[in-house]
Amino acid sequence: MANQDKRSIQFVTILLAILTVIFLLAVNTVGFIDTETGSGFACGNSWPLCEGVLIPQHMGIHKLIEFGHRALVPIATLLLLATSVFALIQYRKLREVVWLIVLAIASVFVQGALGALGVIFGDPAWFLAFHFGISLIAFASVLLLCILLFQLRRVPLQEILQGGRLRPDYSATGSRIRSLVWWSLIYIYVEMYFGAYISSSGAAPFFHGWPFPTESIYAPHYAFWMDCIHRLFALGLLVFSLFILRSAASLRNLRSDLYRAAWGTVILVLLQALSGILIVTYHNVSSFLIHVTLVAFLFSSLCLLALLTVPDRPRKKSASTTL
Repeated sequence: MANQDKRSIQFVTILLAILTVIFLLAVNTVGFIDTETGSGFACGNSWPLCEGVLIPQHMGIHKLIEFGHRALVPIATLLLLATSVFALIQYRKLREVVWLIVLAIASVFVQGALGALGVIFGDPAWFLAFHFGISLIAFASVLLLCILLFQLRRVPLQEILQGGRLRPDYSATGSRIRSLVWWSLIYIYVEMYFGAYISSSGAAPFFHGWPFPTESIYAPHYAFWMDCIHRLFALGLLVFSLFILRSAASLRNLRSDLYRAAWGTVILVLLQALSGILIVTYHNVSSFLIHVTLVAFLFSSLCLLALLTVPDRPRKKSASTTL
């Protein structure tokens, strides 16, 4: 493969990956608006058609939101498949690329299937929360793939395939930060599920006060108790992120990548807390959207940290590096 052709394919692959990240974020955003505005059943119980037709003639705001959500899903899926094909053409011998592609495709199709089941059979709060959790896995997988593709433009592929490493020496990581990162990843996924359940159950509009909840303990949907638990979850996540940063700081001379990612995680946790203040103050869709978007990037940041702590065993030396 000529150098010019390689550069062209790399450019196309990264462009497709960026577009996939953007469209998946749009799918998640419009999906959240869909839920918050009660537009999920604006097209009836038919799927994938809207009220039995491909494009309905008369669209109110709710039907437009639901139809837009459905229209974005196949576009994002096609972009993901195209990204996967181009990435595998170049990097199918790199296990990180292959596994991220498998995870992204699987989660996107599960996400689509859950959306279809929700339209046909209904969307209880626990189901919507589960749907949201899968959507975050899909987004994080594609975002990590995009970051990895950017990295592969700087690291010679021949060097990696001839026994090199994609990440710094695993022995320089330390077991403490590995444990902290992976436990934090599990912790935030549970927290995100609980937060999505709160939003879907209708309890969030009753949240008031900062830093302590001021709503009545008799508020509907057990809002007071859910608010308390959610804030404790958020405090625990801040503690986790600070411990990760402290551990990464002790390794910054050997693993500057971990140190930068840890700082990014702490910043996102703090921004997430600020967006929570916006929610209990204004209770509008915009504040909820900011909160959900930051959740997606925060989860992705912890996924990146987790990937950086995975052992990068030397690749088997190969006589040929042509992919």
